[in-house]
Amino acid sequence: MDLDQHPLTHLRRQHHWSMNDLARLIRAEARRRGLRSGVDRNRIWLWEAGGTRPSEESQLLLAGVLGIPAATVECLGWPGWLPAFEEPAPFSPSGSRAALREVQVTRMDRRSFLVLSSSALVDIAADWARIEPRHLGQALDGQMVDEELLRWLEQRSGELRALTSGPHRQVSGLIDAHLSTAVDLIAQDRYTAAVGRRLHAVAAELAHCAAWLRFDAGLHADAQRHWQAAVHAAHQAGERDLAAVALSDLAYQATWLSRPDDAVRVLEHARSRTRTPAARCLLDVRRARACAVLQDRQETQRALASAETELERIRPQETPPVVSWMSVADVNADAGRCWLDLGDPGRAGAAIDAGLGELQPRRSRTRAVFLTYRAEGSLHGRDTWAAAADARAALDTALDSGAARCIDLVRALIRRTDGRTEQPMVELREYARERLAV
Repeated sequence: MDLDQHPLTHLRRQHHWSMNDLARLIRAEARRRGLRSGVDRNRIWLWEAGGTRPSEESQLLLAGVLGIPAATVECLGWPGWLPAFEEPAPFSPSGSRAALREVQVTRMDRRSFLVLSSSALVDIAADWARIEPRHLGQALDGQMVDEELLRWLEQRSGELRALTSGPHRQVSGLIDAHLSTAVDLIAQDRYTAAVGRRLHAVAAELAHCAAWLRFDAGLHADAQRHWQAAVHAAHQAGERDLAAVALSDLAYQATWLSRPDDAVRVLEHARSRTRTPAARCLLDVRRARACAVLQDRQETQRALASAETELERIRPQETPPVVSWMSVADVNADAGRCWLDLGDPGRAGAAIDAGLGELQPRRSRTRAVFLTYRAEGSLHGRDTWAAAADARAALDTALDSGAARCIDLVRALIRRTDGRTEQPMVELREYARERLAV
């Protein structure tokens, strides 16, 4: 983004709105709320020129057009609450350091939008797919990175990754502290090329874990920054599968937030440099999910078939830790989600049943998501008792995990039962009110 350009100008151009277009949208939002607004093209021009700032009412109307919560407007003020996008760092040693430093900055996270535009998100994947990592520079004179500390960080990063699948509330702070240490060591630039690769691998692992914890908490902008940092650090470490998985996580987030076109394009680039069947299996499943949302049955089936082929080729001893969890449970349950999106609840139910049956007990957040999918399938099949039972179990599991993303997913499903008078649906809503009030 041009730093001299007003965030509103940048935002408007991202949406391909003229000033007249935006003024009309604001007036329409006012009518929807039973209000009147005099915003016109000239008013928009004054806001962007910086000569005047919109009134509180106009800001709330603009926020309504953009889907931004009023609380965000109040907290961040004008123009800080506008979702202007950030520019990605280049894939160079200095660019990667800049991306890593970004995750050390404490920010007010805007939950309702992302910081990377569609084009920037795809550009990150395309750049990574064609650029080989440069050799890290030789260590500078002075104190070198301590080998004992580096080994300790490597061991701790693996242990912290294992903890992220459970309900450990303090793990996020521990990961952030270790990541900050790794980033500081990288910034000192006092290490050999081999040590530099190990340091970047540690930073990539920790940034990747931190991103998922933020995604689960609904902090989407911060999750994007951490995944982007993970891609950069993995690139400098020569860890192709880790970089590809982090890119696929950005694609998964895009699908989750109704940007499946972005996901498909990112995954095409990310898959081009994977090394192991487990990584390719994961990327194929995520491509299938995005294609199903786009209602592309043929591409969905092709991606699922490829995922199953890669699944059979997985050898645990050759699989990197970042994707060691990939299993038949994930392929089956995500295939079920695809069939739900494509309007085949019967086939979906069988696949999700198989996935839940194979899922490891410690993966509570994944279980909450899969149970929500199965409940949705039962609703489509008009089995209200089964839907209510799975929705209750999903809500309990999500609440126990503390993952806001999973809780919101179950809530959205339960809200869809509003107005339904069947006994299981009435009892489900009452149960949800009691649990969510705690």
